[in-house]
Amino acid sequence: MISRLRTRVNWRLCAHPTPTILPSTMDLHPVLIHFPIVLLPLSAALDLCALWRRRSDWHAVAYALWALGVAGAVAAVISGNAAAAEYWQDPLVGPLISRHEDWATAALVLALVVLLGRLPLHLKQEFARRRLAVWVAAAIAVSALVWIAAYWGGELVYGYGVGVRGNG
Repeated sequence: MISRLRTRVNWRLCAHPTPTILPSTMDLHPVLIHFPIVLLPLSAALDLCALWRRRSDWHAVAYALWALGVAGAVAAVISGNAAAAEYWQDPLVGPLISRHEDWATAALVLALVVLLGRLPLHLKQEFARRRLAVWVAAAIAVSALVWIAAYWGGELVYGYGVGVRGNG
């Protein structure tokens, strides 16, 4: 789906053909996956530091990182589904793709729960340690799910060559 997107510039007055910024064959999944893999655990770690150092202002930064990580996770899951379309019928890697997708979807759903669950705390600027600690623990659990999904994605690429194209 996303790999088929093209951005075009209107060149009606020019004699040049319409340039394509993102070719339809470009798979965005390998680019997008790094955002949730880095941002979600980084947010959880910053929240832990904020709890330890009693710095409520750091929680706002951690929440912003979490929101960016969730946005990246949404994009990664959508692009991953599009990228996996050609492999679903493969009897060897189809079940592995399903496992990877299950872990990634679970991480995304729980990351959204954490994002929306923490929203009232941030809107009210209410950073009670006990209430926030529950959400930080949930964020750590989501980070673990993201890493498990990343592990299975790495197995697909490095173990089975899924998504790897040769130069020829």
